[in-house]
Amino acid sequence: MNKESDARAVARIASAQRGVLSKADLQTLLAERHAAAFTRRVLALERDQVLRRFCRGFYVHEPFDLPTLSQRLAPNSYVSFGTVLARELLIGARPERQLIAAKVGRARTYRGLDREIVQVQIAEHLDFGHATVAGVRFADAEKAVLDVLYFHLRGRRYAFDLYSDIDYTRLNPRRLATYLARYRNPKFIAFAERVVAHR
Repeated sequence: MNKESDARAVARIASAQRGVLSKADLQTLLAERHAAAFTRRVLALERDQVLRRFCRGFYVHEPFDLPTLSQRLAPNSYVSFGTVLARELLIGARPERQLIAAKVGRARTYRGLDREIVQVQIAEHLDFGHATVAGVRFADAEKAVLDVLYFHLRGRRYAFDLYSDIDYTRLNPRRLATYLARYRNPKFIAFAERVVAHR
C-alpha cells in the first residue's frame, strides 16, 4: 500500500468512528504483518497529518469527538460534569478542551493535542444515572449535577459558578431526590440540597 491509499482507508473508517482510532484498529485496517513496516506506515500518516497521536495506543483524525475518545480509553466510564451540563443546557459555555468522566477504578488523566480527559474515581454504589447514546455513556442532568457538587466538596474547581451559572430549575426534583438517597454522606446530601434550593 502507498501513503495515499493508507490515507484514504483511514479517512473512510475515521468518519464511522467519530475520528478515534486505536492501534488495534489501525493494525486491522492496514493489515500489515510486519511490526516495523506497520510503524513506518503509521509514522507516515502522522507526518502527513492524516493521523495525530493523542496518547499511547490511540490516534485521532480531525475532526474527532472527545466523548468517544474518553469512552474508548475507559469503556466502563461515563461522561459527566460540565460536558453534560452544557449538553443538557444547564450551563451556557461548553468546555471544548476538557472532558471529565467518572468510573469505578483508578482515576486517570490523559493529555494530548491541547486537550485533557480526566476520569475521576467513584465508589461502586455511585455508578448510576447514565445511559448510552451513540456508543458513549452520558450521565443524565441530575447525576451530572451531583457529580459536580460531590467533587466540589473534594476540592475540584470548575470554570462555572455553582450558585449563579447552573440552571437547577431544569432538573427533575423527584429523580434528584431518588439519586441523593443513594449517597451515604449526610454532609454531602445537606450541601447538595442547599445548593439546589439556592436557585
